[in-house]
Amino acid sequence: MAFRGQSRRDDRFDFLRGLALLVIFIDHVPKNLFEPMTLHTFAFCDAAEVFFFISGYVAALVYGRAMLKTGFVAATRKVWRRAAVVYGAQMFLMGTVLAMVWVFLHATGDETYRWIFRIQWVFDDPLAYFLPALTMHYQPGYLDILPAYVVLLALFPAVLWGLNRNIWVVLVPSFLLWLAVQTTGLTLWTTNGDRWFFNPFAWQFLFVIGAVFGHPANEGKFGFVNSKWLLVGAVAVAIPAACIQATDTLSHYIGWLHSMRPNTAMLDKTSLGALRLVSFFSLAIIVRHLVPANGVFSANRWCQPVLKCGRFSLQVFSFGALLSSITAVTWVLTGANVVVQTVAAVIGVGLQFVYAAWKDNNRQEAAERERAQSRRITVLTGGFDPVPCASDRPQR
Repeated sequence: MAFRGQSRRDDRFDFLRGLALLVIFIDHVPKNLFEPMTLHTFAFCDAAEVFFFISGYVAALVYGRAMLKTGFVAATRKVWRRAAVVYGAQMFLMGTVLAMVWVFLHATGDETYRWIFRIQWVFDDPLAYFLPALTMHYQPGYLDILPAYVVLLALFPAVLWGLNRNIWVVLVPSFLLWLAVQTTGLTLWTTNGDRWFFNPFAWQFLFVIGAVFGHPANEGKFGFVNSKWLLVGAVAVAIPAACIQATDTLSHYIGWLHSMRPNTAMLDKTSLGALRLVSFFSLAIIVRHLVPANGVFSANRWCQPVLKCGRFSLQVFSFGALLSSITAVTWVLTGANVVVQTVAAVIGVGLQFVYAAWKDNNRQEAAERERAQSRRITVLTGGFDPVPCASDRPQR
């Protein structure tokens, strides 16, 4: 997914995205002991920002190179094919979650499931939700991130076209659209009357910034991120943010401790408030200076499970969303038992490791079969390529 020229895969992006996916899962397991230890406790942002930024970076890296090599139309087909895959994953997850909730509703009669999954009246009038589900305006609980990602991918060819000309052609409109969200409340609405939890008009800004840094045409143009003075400024922002946010988390467990987190729209997650962006980029700069060189994670066997999760991000995310839905059920069945939920979180992470390892093994076996087939063809043809190159084809 992440390549530079002819260099090998950059394992740093795989590791960071895999880690973000696992943190998203842990944050979605209700009332577990690990949730207060994740990124949102020490920053104004959380793993969602990491996911969107890296996704934009990698998308520009892959499809930007495809556009430079094969042109706009061919690259657009690849981007939209990927958007269709993500859309299919959303539809599959929605159907699976609705089926699971229907089973538990009829088995237990507990109406709580209707509310925690935001399916309050779906089963009373399913036809009314059919078209909104197809257009992603109906979003059950735990399934509100992929719709925004589908929208961003659908519009991404225009971003690539602009990046091939000048980054400001893309950055300025992207910033103005984000600013419109902050000042006018521009958003999309769900059938439940709520805003899209990940407002695509706002989150596109972070996705686009990632794409600007990841586009092959911009390689080597952002040396300022290595500045030590910028690192000092990032630390100066990150430390106070960590202290303030930590008081907010700890105030839920320590009665006498008061939260210092300001009540401001600049921290709103749905609209990607300004302080969330500042917090994220301060952490990104720090990580940029601390992350080891490419190849270090691949050489460490303890990092392999996380790397494999990052390589199969959509599959692992989808699997994690299903597991999160199951932990929401256990939360109701056990009366919000913290021990059960913590064990469920550990088991869920382990299952994602196993699933990613299985996917990686399948891919390696498929690659080996392809190489073996290629060797057999070479032997049978005596080293002659049966497919003529363009210069060997008869001219009209």
